Amino acid sequence: MSEKREITALVHLLEDPDEKIYLHIKEKLMEIGPECIPLLEKASFEEELGKLFNERAKVLIHEISYKRFFDNHKQWVKIPETLFDGLMQIDQYFFPNTTLNYINHELNQMVDDISIQLTNSMSPVEKVMIINNVLFDEYKIYGDKENYHLPENSSFGNLIKNKKGNPLTISLLYIEIANRLNIPIKGINLPNHFIVGYVKEQSFNEFKMQNEYNKNDVLFYINAFSKGVILQHVDLEDFLVEIKLENNVKYFTPCNNKAITKRILTNLIYSYKESEIKNIKKDLQGIIKLYN
Repeated sequence: MSEKREITALVHLLEDPDEKIYLHIKEKLMEIGPECIPLLEKASFEEELGKLFNERAKVLIHEISYKRFFDNHKQWVKIPETLFDGLMQIDQYFFPNTTLNYINHELNQMVDDISIQLTNSMSPVEKVMIINNVLFDEYKIYGDKENYHLPENSSFGNLIKNKKGNPLTISLLYIEIANRLNIPIKGINLPNHFIVGYVKEQSFNEFKMQNEYNKNDVLFYINAFSKGVILQHVDLEDFLVEIKLENNVKYFTPCNNKAITKRILTNLIYSYKESEIKNIKKDLQGIIKLYN
């Protein structure tokens, strides 16, 4: 309790007009970290402390939140074992309106609805057809072609809540659903249009942690943005010709988790390119440097 009182006292000193005192208090609150945020928010909303306090509190809340996100994501980038963890770190920071509990609840419901229709004797294509039916026919997940580059379309939580997204977010849904069902589906970092690939069982079991796949490890590809249309190697070759890119084996091969989260950030940077929201643009530029 005494610690809470001490933090509350520091919070109220933020309105001191002396810049040196303010910077000293700010440094102390930054050291304390996320524990300050509820008290800063409470003081801003419930007390009439003036414009100067509210501006400083807003800046401090943002800086503390960003530091926590940056530190956590830095650790994940070093050991990116679970794609969902890295994805949620980004999504919960930039799009915090959809809770992690809600996202997991909806994902588990989708998994349950798919799993009751699957049997061990089914072929890979048959399993994909079941996934497609549940995601795109029952849950009405669809690709937003009208507002393709809208920042919200790069939010996984927004996809779960509003049932629409871009090729990457819908592919991420496909990957996470497959992961929870132990179906060997991985991300394919195709330029301009992210897709997924159904990996051979033997290759998946052998390389799932090392990400040492090659082109021949993929049975077929799935365009999640187009309601799970199945593609072959030749379809990807034709696409590369269409967009005038050289045929590179990496465009046919499952990518690692860091490549996927980096692409999320790259998409967001593009979406916010013309935006006047300076904080988000600065945060994105700062966090993507972890991948250099």
